[in-house]
Amino acid sequence: MLIRDGRFWLLPIFHSGTLIYLWGINAWLPSYLQARQFSLGMVSFYSALPFALMIPGQIFFAWLGDRTRKRAAVCFATQILTGVFIYLATRVPGADLSAWLIAVSAFFWGGITPPLFAISSEIVPRRITAAGFGLFAGFANLMGSSAPFVIGALVAVTGDFEAGLVFLVLALIVTAFAMLPLIRKH
Repeated sequence: MLIRDGRFWLLPIFHSGTLIYLWGINAWLPSYLQARQFSLGMVSFYSALPFALMIPGQIFFAWLGDRTRKRAAVCFATQILTGVFIYLATRVPGADLSAWLIAVSAFFWGGITPPLFAISSEIVPRRITAAGFGLFAGFANLMGSSAPFVIGALVAVTGDFEAGLVFLVLALIVTAFAMLPLIRKH
């Protein structure tokens, strides 16, 4: 039933970018911060800060998606903004500002999943909800779990983290466009 539903396949494609970001940040943020010469205490702080900012992002953008009924537009915009702030983190010279920009990217990242799951519940038929969400999450996690490897390979080849962060930016931006066909109805 889901195999032939093009709207359904837009969800795991989009969510792949979301999880590439999550897996990539989880795996590489502490190493990135250490390479930027932060003390262990500051690495701890800046590694936790994105997840602290993610929570208000989830609350605000869930509210915004419900209030406007434009959940797909919220998903698209927050995924693009997540990528923009990661990109900005690669462009600034200061380590503290870079770490804060990564944290702000997580604020926007937090806004992706609540409206995405609401859209998913509208697209996946109720009688196969578990199978649909399993396929949706399984595909996206498979793609997302590749991020630590890809980032590690890029860091090894280039000798710095910028290429790894740009990979996250590209994954977020490219997969965000999977949400565009859903904007009119969701």
